[in-house]
Amino acid sequence: MKVVQTATLPGFSAGKLMLKPFSGERLMIVRVEGPKGALAPRHAHPHEQMTFILSGRVRFRIGEDQWELGPGEAIHIPSGYEHEAELLQKSVFIDIFHPIREDFLRKIIGAES
Repeated sequence: MKVVQTATLPGFSAGKLMLKPFSGERLMIVRVEGPKGALAPRHAHPHEQMTFILSGRVRFRIGEDQWELGPGEAIHIPSGYEHEAELLQKSVFIDIFHPIREDFLRKIIGAES
């Protein structure tokens, strides 16, 4: 068992976003922080994803659909779907992935070296 304060986790930059992963054996959360205007550009991955907004406001585009979410709201992004996220305000949210994002773990190891 592990317990962490997500704000103090080591992280890596993805454009203007700061990503702070925390992983178990088969499930991962990533604390994402960013300023207004930050963008996670359109991409897809084999991981199923859910995102839970802690603060701020984020516009998600999944395929041709879009939603604006605020604190307490969550969205599900199925495996393989193209999506992007644009921060409409300074925001903090939690991405949840299954299976874990090995690519994110490699970036943390690289950042700590």
